[in-house]
Amino acid sequence: MDNLLKKQLAAIKARARMLAGRASSEEQDIAQADRVPRSASAVSAPLEQRSASAAVNADAKPAHPNPVIDAALRSGAVSRGSDIPVTRMRRGPWWWRRRMLRDEAPAYHSRFEAEFQNMRASVVTGDPVSIESALPGEVRMLDDSNYYLVQFGGPEVDPASTNESERFARLSDWPEPVSRTVLAPRRAHADVIRAVHEAPVSPERILFLDIETAGLSANTYLFLVGMMYANQNGFHVEQVFARDYTEEKGVLQHVHDTMGRFDTLVTYNGATFDIPFIRTRMAVHRIPEMPPMGSVDLLQASRRVFREVLPNCRLVTVEEHLRGAGRVDDIPSRFIPRAYHEFVHSKDARIMRNVAYHNRMDLFTMAVILNHLAAGGAPATPGSGLPGDSTSATDVAN
Repeated sequence: MDNLLKKQLAAIKARARMLAGRASSEEQDIAQADRVPRSASAVSAPLEQRSASAAVNADAKPAHPNPVIDAALRSGAVSRGSDIPVTRMRRGPWWWRRRMLRDEAPAYHSRFEAEFQNMRASVVTGDPVSIESALPGEVRMLDDSNYYLVQFGGPEVDPASTNESERFARLSDWPEPVSRTVLAPRRAHADVIRAVHEAPVSPERILFLDIETAGLSANTYLFLVGMMYANQNGFHVEQVFARDYTEEKGVLQHVHDTMGRFDTLVTYNGATFDIPFIRTRMAVHRIPEMPPMGSVDLLQASRRVFREVLPNCRLVTVEEHLRGAGRVDDIPSRFIPRAYHEFVHSKDARIMRNVAYHNRMDLFTMAVILNHLAAGGAPATPGSGLPGDSTSATDVAN
């Protein structure tokens, strides 16, 4: 303990000697400047200016009794505590204090926030509307938890939905680039897994799935799950939506019950994101595990086919390549969590139209990719709405 005190005292003395040396050098510079004759302009300065300068010097704070500290104060090496401006802040963690400082400076915006606001201004028009007006649907309840269900069918999904659903209905075997795995709980029996793996391809038993989350971490919320399947009227889309954070359980329960009617789940990058995310959120809400079913991740198949053709294998890039045109009024994926948080706080659902459109087009593009691979991967005709088809998406819409 004594050695520690000695070290601290030695450090204080060394600091004081350093400050004293700096102060003496400053005094020498001042003295040398005083020996230089003053210019004529300084001598001829008005009397009022010289008297004001003298008044300022008179109002200066008195010197410190310690000559070393006084010299340090005069040289500017240190400052008095009373001279430092102090901003009174509320109690809270460091990130809360930083948020308060950001709120006190309205001009502060991150680059991401500026890009989001520019995107929002370009796609959102009109007056604020509710979710019922923006996306007509119905409120449902499962296990004492509400959720909002929006449904689309036939041409409402996409103008080319009828043609694509007819091609999808003829699917009898999985394309060669597609690898079908088994998605099953840990306690599933071997014979159940074998039966799922050996199940024949039935288009009416295939479920396309895509999710939208409030962040990339599984500690955040899942607020939208899009599911598409084929029936006698073509493709049918169900979008299960959580109007606030408390409705996530109802969304997951509806998804769990819907999965039980199908034997194969088709996703895009679902093996590493969608399915693990759903499993984690189901575990949080104590929802039973998903039933055993087949799983097809079209991202792996797209990489095998389009790696040498496209700059990347993002879903929108593959879609633009196959259909010959991009999306209209779409919202980039990285802005979707920010858009949902804003909707929860403001209840303005205008931007949720774009989010639902993005989710619906992701589902439909999966069917387009699967049909393209099943047809042997024929290149798309430039400007055509469908791969290998001379009818454009505009002609189908008209």
